[in-house]
Amino acid sequence: MMSESSVKFPRHTKGKRPRVFDSPEIDQMMTFIIELTTEVSVLSERLNTVERLLDAQGTISREDIENYVPDAAVEAERVEARKAIIGRVFRMHGDQ
Repeated sequence: MMSESSVKFPRHTKGKRPRVFDSPEIDQMMTFIIELTTEVSVLSERLNTVERLLDAQGTISREDIENYVPDAAVEAERVEARKAIIGRVFRMHGDQ
């Protein structure tokens, strides 16, 4: 099994940016929205990690945060939270 640190990703993508909308400005705006939504989701999970560790231990280190591995129940909660963020941002819940 490969560790995360052994996986190397290219620093730059190859090829042209895909176009989805007729307007390149709309494509760029959607890229920004998707990237910001991703960042919010990641920050929410990291804050959730900090809160869980503080509840369990009372004090934590950066190493504790970096080494935290959520159990299946926590991961299931996080999957639902991600779906909720995506639903709110992209109004994918049917009652627009």
